[in-house]
Amino acid sequence: MAQTCSDTVHISRASAILRRTTAFAGITLVTVGTVTVFAGSEAHAAEIDYDDATSSEIQDHLDELESDRDAADAQLDDLGQRLSAAQAVVDAAAADYGATDIQLGQVTEAVAAAEDELDAKVSTLVYYAQEQSDRYDEAAHASTVAEKLTAQIDQTQAKVDGLDEEIDEAEDAYDEAAAAEAEAEAEAEAEAEAEAEAEAEAAESESSSSSSSSSSSDSTASYSSDAATAAVEFAKDQLGESYVYGAAGPDTWDCSGLVMGAYAVSGISLDHSTYSIWGSTSSIGRGDLQPGDLVFYNGQSHMGIYIGDGQVLHAPSSGDVVKISDIDMMGIDGYRRV
Repeated sequence: MAQTCSDTVHISRASAILRRTTAFAGITLVTVGTVTVFAGSEAHAAEIDYDDATSSEIQDHLDELESDRDAADAQLDDLGQRLSAAQAVVDAAAADYGATDIQLGQVTEAVAAAEDELDAKVSTLVYYAQEQSDRYDEAAHASTVAEKLTAQIDQTQAKVDGLDEEIDEAEDAYDEAAAAEAEAEAEAEAEAEAEAEAEAEAAESESSSSSSSSSSSDSTASYSSDAATAAVEFAKDQLGESYVYGAAGPDTWDCSGLVMGAYAVSGISLDHSTYSIWGSTSSIGRGDLQPGDLVFYNGQSHMGIYIGDGQVLHAPSSGDVVKISDIDMMGIDGYRRV
């Protein structure tokens, strides 16, 4: 069957449309005679022999081809969209890979820095561990020393306790001895008074004269300024020297020992006893006091040398020194003149 001019136009038009469409899709076309078909694609339109086909048959076939082309266009659009989506995923993955690579570098640097910091901290830990070990050794040594010191303290405390007991015993003995001395002095004075009374009874006239003389002596006993002045000067030279019970110089004194030493300078001999000195001196009133006179205190158990201006110089007691005090430092028994 011969082709007409109209048939040729339709065939050329179909071929052009197919070539344009497949060029966009990247599909290989194969031309068989005057018909172009999709290579590797499923053919939808039935094959036709254009030489034997009528124009109507060719038109129908062309319609089928156009329908197939429309389907191919739709498939091409879908593939293009899917390609765009896939490319977007690829681009995003590439961007993420770049960011992740940067983060990986940062993390790697952070890990390296952390390792350096860890090494430094480990070194510090080792240092402090050694310091702690050294302190422990020092503490152990100190503990040993403390145990030894505790034992020494216990021993010393026991010694102190023993000394306290001895001191208490010595003080009791001193009190007893002082009381015995006071009693002996009182007995001696009583005996002396008894003897004086006996002598007075034996010689009434002499007793009367003696009584008058004694009364005059009590109120106006003679005052030896040279001996008294020398005694005061001697006593002042001993200021600051220590008190020792029973001492009478040259560097330590008790109260009666100081008075005895002071008057010994002038050749006047006094006993080393407050009670004896009281009995061997003359009584005077407070208004008659002169430097060098004696002031007695506390039951005649203590005495001092009057130096004028209401002051006495004396050796007070254990732990103290020769010093000057107010005359009324304690209760006064009386005033005597050597």
